[in-house]
Parts: sequence; C-alpha cells; structure tokens
Amino acid sequence: MNRTTCLVSLVLVVAAAACREPSTAPAALKPPAFAVSAAAACPTPADFIVSNEAELLAALAAATPGQVIGVRGTITVSADILITTPGITLTCASAGAGLTAQPTNTDMLTVLADRVTVDRLVLDGRNAVDGPYTATGAAGVRLTNNSVTCGFGICAFFAAATPSAVVADNHFVSNSDSSFGVHMQSGIDSSRVERNTIETTVPISIGFGGIRARDGRGVLIANNVVRGPWRASIASVDLAGSVVKSNRLVGATLDGIRARFGGSVIGPISVTDNLFSGNTVTGAGEAGIFLQNACRNTFVGNDLQGNAGNVGLFFAGTTGANTFVGNQTVVVDNGTFDCNGDGVNDPNTITGAGAVIHGVNLGEVVSGAVKTVHGITLQ
Repeated sequence: MNRTTCLVSLVLVVAAAACREPSTAPAALKPPAFAVSAAAACPTPADFIVSNEAELLAALAAATPGQVIGVRGTITVSADILITTPGITLTCASAGAGLTAQPTNTDMLTVLADRVTVDRLVLDGRNAVDGPYTATGAAGVRLTNNSVTCGFGICAFFAAATPSAVVADNHFVSNSDSSFGVHMQSGIDSSRVERNTIETTVPISIGFGGIRARDGRGVLIANNVVRGPWRASIASVDLAGSVVKSNRLVGATLDGIRARFGGSVIGPISVTDNLFSGNTVTGAGEAGIFLQNACRNTFVGNDLQGNAGNVGLFFAGTTGANTFVGNQTVVVDNGTFDCNGDGVNDPNTITGAGAVIHGVNLGEVVSGAVKTVHGITLQ
C-alpha cells in the first residue's frame, strides 16, 4: 500500500497495516489527516498534516514524542496554542505555511515541554497582546528557520528555566512598539542565539533590546543581525562565561551592546568572564558598547566606529579587570571597582591607538522599564 495515500481518522482503529496512526483524539475535536511526507519546500516528513485550528489542537493532543505535525496553509488561531508533549516538531507541510493570531489572543504559541521544535513556519503575531512565541520551563527547545512578525510586547520569550534553547536562522520583524525582541531570562544556561535577523521598523520606547540575555552561563550569541532603533541591540545582565561574537548591530537608540541593562538578582557585579569578539556596531545613539557592573570581561576585534561622539566603549565606574584590545575609537574608562574584594580597585586594561578619556558622563544610566508577560516580570 502506498503510505502517501493512506488516511486514518483519529477515532478509528488502524485500517491497514501500512498506515501509521497516533492515539485517539477527543471525540469533540475533528481529527487531522495523516501523511508520511510534506511538500518539497518542507523537507521534514509529517505524521499529521493540519489545515485549521481544530485539526491542530487534535494533533497536539494525540502526538507522541518524536512525531511531526505539518501545517498546510495559514491557520488562524483564536486562543493561545499550548504544546505540552515533549520532543515533537511543528513545521510546514506547504511552502509559506504558518499561524496567525486573532486580536483576542494574549499569545499565539506557547511551548511548555522539553525538546519541542518549531521550524519553517510563518508566525504572524502582530495581533497578539504579548507575542507570537513563548517557551516556559522547557529545556532544549528549538525555534529555527521561521519568519516571525512580533507582537505588541515581544518577538520570542524564553523564561523560567529554558536551558539549552536554540534560536537560529529566523527573521523577526517588529512593525509596532514591541518592547523586546528575543528575550531570554531565568535559567538559560548553554542556550544559543545564532544567525537571526532581528529588526524593528519603529523606535522602541521601553524595553531592553533586540536580543536580551539574563541569568545564564555558557550562552552563545553569534552571527546575528540586529537592526533598527531598539533601546540596545544586545542587552544582558547576570551573564557569565558566555560569548557574544560576530554580530552586526545597527541603529540602537542607546548602545549596540549594553551590559548590565536592567536589575540584577545576584549583586553589584553581574556580568563576568564573558568574551565579546568580532562584533560590528554602528549608528548607536550613546556608545558602541556600554559596560557597567562588570568584571573580567574581554573585548577583542570589535568594530565600534560610527557611533555617537565616536565613543566605541564606555566603562562605567562599576567595572574593573576588563580587557579591551583593538581601540580605534574613543574609550571612556571610569572603572574604579574592586572585583576580587582585596580592598584595591582593579583597573581595566585598554590597548590600541585610540583616545582613552576618564571622568566623562554620557548622560542617562538606564535601569530599564519593567514589563510582565505570563505573570513573569521581565527584568
């Protein structure tokens, strides 16, 4: 029997040995159809193919770990879609397929289970109050190869323990005053944000940045393009032992990279032992990089030309023992912090031909606005 012609209802028993059927769906839901493969543009074989909200809900209720749900066409969702089964994949079954939110939505898609992949979809969350995608308390989730229109609040939100998350090869765009781009907080160890384009077409009045990483160790933020008037292109706090490299950051209203940005939960020094390497920052309204509450970080090979006042890097007073190599712009070094507690301030080390000045105040020291998503305070 040709598997591609085999259709089985979720409320029937197996009709033929060659057909693959998941467990029975609730009788009130119309079950989705099955197929063993999707269109050529969507290379992942699908166990379910769905084309409306009822079929999607039934497939999510019936799917087991390792199974794939393929979306055909555009599905309008009337309420937040919850994914509670670990290890499943939600992807396209036809080119350009995806989900769009009605204006009644708080969110559009929420992942609550480990190792869930959302891949190759168009996620239109412009009508969602918060945003198109949220992952909460889920390890190893993947958001990859999607085209995402951000919501009023956020583009993608990872919170309350989402270690080893992967956000890669997506295109995010905000056409409204979204507060945040890709925001990750509270238990994001070993997460990766790579090769994404994250842009806003309007100035962002509150919030932290195009990429926001807090409360994590071993995080990688690499090869992203963050464009437009975000408050900061990349912002972080309570980040340690992580790498921010080879990103192209254009047009932030404050700083291309800002650390710390927002309140810390671990103390006066909250950004430590990180590497910032090979980043290009231009068009920032305050400085290429603004560093505060930070010790023992390394900055090497960054192109920080073309920012306000030609300020490439600003070390606030709460910095010490940081190393900056490759100075071709103005560096402001106000660092006077004792990082190791021995009673002696630890100076920042700056090498290069550019000017180094001290005692200059760039003006606003931003603590950041506070916003709540899913009852979780974004800090």
